[in-house]
This record gives sequence, structure tokens and C-alpha cells, in this order.
Amino acid sequence: MIIHEVKPVSVDFASYQADPAYSATDLKKLLSQCPKALWHSKHNELAPPKLPTQAMKLGSMIHKKVLEPDDFDKEYVVLEEKRTKEGKKLALEYEQKGLTTYTPADAKLIDDMTLAICQHPEAHALLDKGQSEQSFWWTHSSTGLDCKCRCDKIHNDTIVDLKTCGEGGASPKAFTSSILKFMYHVQAAHYLQGTGADRFIFVAIEKVFPYNIGIYELDNDFIDLGYELQEQALLKISEATKTGFWRGYTDECASGIQTLYPPQWLLNDD
Repeated sequence: MIIHEVKPVSVDFASYQADPAYSATDLKKLLSQCPKALWHSKHNELAPPKLPTQAMKLGSMIHKKVLEPDDFDKEYVVLEEKRTKEGKKLALEYEQKGLTTYTPADAKLIDDMTLAICQHPEAHALLDKGQSEQSFWWTHSSTGLDCKCRCDKIHNDTIVDLKTCGEGGASPKAFTSSILKFMYHVQAAHYLQGTGADRFIFVAIEKVFPYNIGIYELDNDFIDLGYELQEQALLKISEATKTGFWRGYTDECASGIQTLYPPQWLLNDD
């Protein structure tokens, strides 16, 4: 399904993010919302920047600490207190230098989670070898759209993706729910297509003591479903690009109004 030779490219995240090719995040935005939502987030220059949540910030820091430890201190610095006048001044100075501040509590959590990964034989083995943060670009064969992906780790024919989650979130049942909720199977299919790799493995770690870890790989049916959804999303993007019409939630209804019905389980009379 890839129509040119695939080679990893080492670029910084800002350059990768700025490239207009379509990522798995873009596809999930369309699938979970609508084409118009994707247009606003990706193409509308007037859209306000999306500020990262605390969970997103922590996830980025864990990724940097585990995957690119030598660069961590080049991007992050501990600030004991940023609510005082002096603390706010220091935070501004660090920001002007391109550094992100974080608290001592965050520092301990990041160190504890990193240690948990290092002490987990399988997780450490998967995340210790191969190349980190490698970017790939390719052309999707059916639509001709430019696509991209950025792997946490890639080693030979295997992609490893690090996920953080709440208490109990790394259990098989909870992580399966997360796969469906956050469409991780679409991500896996997109990355496998873009890299030509054979395997996609998730390493999920919880953000609370004892930092339990689960390691998962999706079966062929799950991956096939991811490919189907990826194809659907790219076809909708292709159509919207050609017509200039990015559909909203109810634009496909003849009157513009959609009738909603209660779920079947609510109607079942036990």
C-alpha cells in the first residue's frame, strides 16, 4: 500500500508537526468528530492554539525521559515554586530560553515511572533498543494523500509505542477500552502502513504507584479494523479536499436535522 521506498527521517517534533501530511491524530479527529472538526484543527489559520493538558504535558515528559534521556534536561527544568513573584520571574526566564518548568512532585513521579520501566525486563528490552522518535512520510495509494507518522521506538520490523494511563488503566480490560475510545488500532494500522513494519507493540504504564505495566499487541482482526477506519478517514479527507466541503455533524441529513433514538439496551425490558 506504500508506493515509494520508506526511510526514517530524524527531524525535531516541531518540524514534524508543522508538515501538512496527515497523521494518525488527524484521522482520529475526523473519525471521532467530523471532517469539519479536522479542517478547523489542521487548516484554519484563525483557530486558537490547543493548549496541552497536564496529562499531556506529563506524557510528553515521560516520553522524553524514557526515549531521549540525553535531551531531557535541554528541554525541562525543575522549578521549586512558581507562584511567588520570584518564581514567576524564573519561570518566564526559563520559558524565554525554550525550557519548560515542572514541579518537584512531577520530577519524582517521572523518575519513579522511568525506574519502573527500567526494572520491567520486557518493557525495558522493548524501549531500550532501536531508534527513538523517527518520522516517516508516504503517499497513500488509493487517495494520493500525503501521510506521516512518528514512532516512539522502531527496531527492525517492530514499532513500540509508550502509553501512560491512570490507575488500573494498563490492565487488559481497561487498555482494550482505551484502544477503542482513543482509536489506538487506527494508529497502529497507520504506522504499520507508513513504516512497512510487521509488528506494533504497546507498552502501557500507570501513573500511580506501583506503576503497573502491561504490554500488548493487537490481533489481525483488530489491525484490519484499524486499516478499514484509516481508509474511511482518508477517503473522506480526499472527498473534502476535492469538493472544498468539509462536512459537519449533521450536514449529511437532507434537512440538516437528525433524529436521535435511544440505545437498544435502554429499551430492553427485563
